[in-house]
Amino acid sequence: MDFLDQSVLPQSSSHILLLKYLLGLTYVLFLPYVSILFGSLVYSLYSRQKAQKSGKAIYRNISKELIDVITSHKGITFTLGVLPLAIFVFGYAQLFHLSGSNIPFFLIITLFMFIIALLLIYAYRYTFHLNDIFSYANGIKVEGKQDSNYNDELTEYNKQVNRLANKSGRYGLIVLIVTVYIFFGTIQLAGDPSGWENHTTFLGMIFSLSTFLYFIQFVPASFAFTSAFILYRFFRDDKQGIINEEEDKKHLKNLVIKTGLISAIILPALIIVTTLSRSVLSLSFNYFITVLFVLLLLILICSLFYLMIWGSNYKYSPILIVLFIILFSLLAVQEQLAIHTSSKIQSAILAADYDAYELKINEEMGIDTKQISGADIYNGRCIACHRFDVKVVGPPYNQTLPKYEGKKDELVKFIMNPMKKNPDYPAMPNQGLKPKEAEAIADYLMITYKKSNN
Repeated sequence: MDFLDQSVLPQSSSHILLLKYLLGLTYVLFLPYVSILFGSLVYSLYSRQKAQKSGKAIYRNISKELIDVITSHKGITFTLGVLPLAIFVFGYAQLFHLSGSNIPFFLIITLFMFIIALLLIYAYRYTFHLNDIFSYANGIKVEGKQDSNYNDELTEYNKQVNRLANKSGRYGLIVLIVTVYIFFGTIQLAGDPSGWENHTTFLGMIFSLSTFLYFIQFVPASFAFTSAFILYRFFRDDKQGIINEEEDKKHLKNLVIKTGLISAIILPALIIVTTLSRSVLSLSFNYFITVLFVLLLLILICSLFYLMIWGSNYKYSPILIVLFIILFSLLAVQEQLAIHTSSKIQSAILAADYDAYELKINEEMGIDTKQISGADIYNGRCIACHRFDVKVVGPPYNQTLPKYEGKKDELVKFIMNPMKKNPDYPAMPNQGLKPKEAEAIADYLMITYKKSNN
């Protein structure tokens, strides 16, 4: 993408490291959000379908509440969803500049598809509110209209809204699934240098085994996290009294806890398989340590789900939510460690490109940034005529330097514009040194003189 290449600025090695930290932090924000968004949408669609089949208002209320909570603040949706993906686009464009990979392009596709998914999900959310409005209006008598005609109109509007809800919800889920699949495939590609060199195509990334495995890992992680959230929202903190019937409470509890437990149980195996499928170039000691912490954390999560099944006690649900946030943070760190390890050569290439860019700019501005060495100047020019303690063509420095102690400026002036002072020696020719070079050789001579006399 030409416009991305044009937006890239050369970065030093320290800037590249900071960029990696920024991308890691962004991933920590995005991964839990997209997980709870995916899980809540699936649970909401499932509950809505149950409500249509059973006619029980409890399922409709749960369906509405789930999608309302996760999409209640557009600012949060933008901050945790859209903005991180935009940062990924420009961050990875910066990091993988000159690599020849298609990673930034794949992330642009992800960003646009995610926005489409959000639009469909918000349309699905608003259908619940339209249903509520029509249901309320159905009980109001409107002057000048026959009740039967009025009710027929409202019934037809309700049907249209229900059709919109079914389509927007399902299409939103499909687009979100594709978005997440492409995103994780791109992240996996970022940790595999062989994919950059071979210029992996979009279809190649889609049908990659690592992409499929990582997406399969994401699905149960999302369900387990959302299950913990539902247990907290509808059982421990149900201030609105959405679930009152004990039979409904028991049924939902069993469904949610068992789903969460089963999802958490299969996660360790998926994480191990995903780790084994990774490129060797992305693995490191720190990566395996992170995987170990993830597995230990999952054992603790499974134990808490198990305790809630047998104890019917939801006091562990807040702890579960915190543990899942830590889990997703560790998974994000794990991926960034893989990318950091696999991109070391790429980072070195970018740093070298920055050095060349900096040198070119300085040359264009007339700034000399080369390191000036007084020792090199002495060995290259002065040593032919001078020594510190031996007479050669010119006098020994040990005889001439004492009068310049504390008078560096005078010595610099003499070096730049030498004049005959001692009749026993020929005049020193002008060496054509620049001020910085004259200052460097003056420093070197005085320091060396003082060391030799101490």
